[in-house]
Amino acid sequence: MQLFKGLTSRLIILFVLVFVSITLMFLWFMGNSSRSYEQQATQALHEELAAHMLIEAQILKNGEIDPKALKYTFHNMMLLGPAFEIYVTDTQGNLLAHAAEEGKIKRDKIALDPIKTFISPEVQFPLLGDDPRHPYRQKIFSAAPINYEGKHQGYLYVIIGSELEDKIIANLTNNRLLSESLILGGSALLFALFVGTILIWLITRPLSRMTCNVLMYQEEQLWHRNQQLNLVENSTSWLSSNEEVALASVIDNMSEKIARQLEQLKIKDIQRKELLSYISHDLRTPLSSLTGYIETWQKQFGESAEESSAHYIDVAQRNAKVLSGLVEQVFELAHLETGSVELHREPIAVAELAQDIMDSFDLRAQQAGVELDVSPKDTSLQVDADIAKLERVFGNLVANAIRHTPPGGRIVIRFDLVNFDNQEKVHITVQDSGVGISKDQLPRVFEAHFRASNKTDSESGNAGLGLAIVKALLALHHSDIEVESEEEQGTSFSFYLPRYRIN
Repeated sequence: MQLFKGLTSRLIILFVLVFVSITLMFLWFMGNSSRSYEQQATQALHEELAAHMLIEAQILKNGEIDPKALKYTFHNMMLLGPAFEIYVTDTQGNLLAHAAEEGKIKRDKIALDPIKTFISPEVQFPLLGDDPRHPYRQKIFSAAPINYEGKHQGYLYVIIGSELEDKIIANLTNNRLLSESLILGGSALLFALFVGTILIWLITRPLSRMTCNVLMYQEEQLWHRNQQLNLVENSTSWLSSNEEVALASVIDNMSEKIARQLEQLKIKDIQRKELLSYISHDLRTPLSSLTGYIETWQKQFGESAEESSAHYIDVAQRNAKVLSGLVEQVFELAHLETGSVELHREPIAVAELAQDIMDSFDLRAQQAGVELDVSPKDTSLQVDADIAKLERVFGNLVANAIRHTPPGGRIVIRFDLVNFDNQEKVHITVQDSGVGISKDQLPRVFEAHFRASNKTDSESGNAGLGLAIVKALLALHHSDIEVESEEEQGTSFSFYLPRYRIN
């Protein structure tokens, strides 16, 4: 069905249908015209036929019409002229005599108006009259009035083109018409296909070239190279219509505008990343100094300081650490987005690494009333990855899970061996039994600075960058992270890493 979806093929089919329809209408018109001319010539040629038959035949006997005698006479005359059918009517149009076989006559009375018109001097051919051998058919005829001693007795009515002649002509015409129709129809169809294909190809060629250029521009993403479409120059020709040239010009302008906007976005994105990197870098030094001075003060005066002063210093230290952590996250994400981060792959005992991460969160998990577990604890299971970055992935995912799991909950890191993309891989899942994420927020969990509304702790130092960093770190490993969640049922994050095998 793809063949009928193209503009060129549709136009060719439409052209062929229109051409064949016009050809059939022309043939029908010519056939009717030819038959009309033939009837006109035949009727004019036999205009005096009935009058001559009236002279030759003994129509009247003792001044009256004798149907029995006329039947024999008409039969002999029709043997000599089988193309004619002879009838005698009275003055009302009732049939009085004929030579037809029994059952052939379908109507016993014919209309006299055509006969009277035929006899009048203003007659125009072809003139059709009733055919007694058919309920409603009409044929050309010849007619003459029958008079005796000045008294009108009726009409001699001769049908030109007998029923026998019609059958013979119909048989010959059907055979001839069938063969001629096949030849003419086939020739017309081939001609229409040939001419239509050439004409439509010439007409649609500029549009087809334009479509190909646009598709190539899209597939090769040439806007990244600041290349323009130039459809007006490359896709139009002297065959192009004004509409096609206008369309090409509009698309050229749009592609130029898109390329310009993309370039501006690239520049702004680079500037944003550089700004974040500079700000993060510049903030690290004063924050480190501030934290150091606070810690020094606490060591020197912590025990002897007044309670209120110590409280203020503790609050300042906590906030300084939170701010320092946020700056580190911003710096890390900005650094990852620059694309200059390198991986140092090595074989990693992933279950052992996950257990170390869980142990580092043990105190925090106890405070939150959450159980941590790794399954299976198989130290022989190894993956090919960057250990520092994978450690960061696990850390961010576990920290995120603790924030969203209420007391009594459970967090598990699970490992499964699978064949994925024709390669043996380890399917890693970090699953919690927490409050879950609503469906409207689920698509946005990996966006930078997005924070779901379902966390269970009161921590305010979360900037919403943890999952964005996880996604960027896994992207360096050519792995995608997926999330599944149901409210009040928990959330699971999963990704794949290639398994490392010792040869």
